[in-house]
Amino acid sequence: MTKAYLNYANPHMTLHGDPMCAEIGKMQKVGQRDVTITPASFAQALGQLAGNGFQLGARASVNDVWFTINFDDAEFEEAAARYLHRLLSQRYGPLRDAPISRHC
Repeated sequence: MTKAYLNYANPHMTLHGDPMCAEIGKMQKVGQRDVTITPASFAQALGQLAGNGFQLGARASVNDVWFTINFDDAEFEEAAARYLHRLLSQRYGPLRDAPISRHC
């Protein structure tokens, strides 16, 4: 399983391969969005993220999102996270040059 954190206000994506990492959910934001992506939900999640139903913006309620990506294949999960970043970058200019880094 890979957890990917995407921040719009401070454009970046951070990948976490260790599900016990203390940085995951560290801020304990009320109402934190977490989109789960598995083989069964992949197509539906892509449709939601590509459409107008998913918003990113400067307000605290929509300025970030966690993705829980589980394909039992760390390499594919990272590729999926990078694809999600690229997909959202098409709609949200600040994400276009946002760095992607691995924390753990």
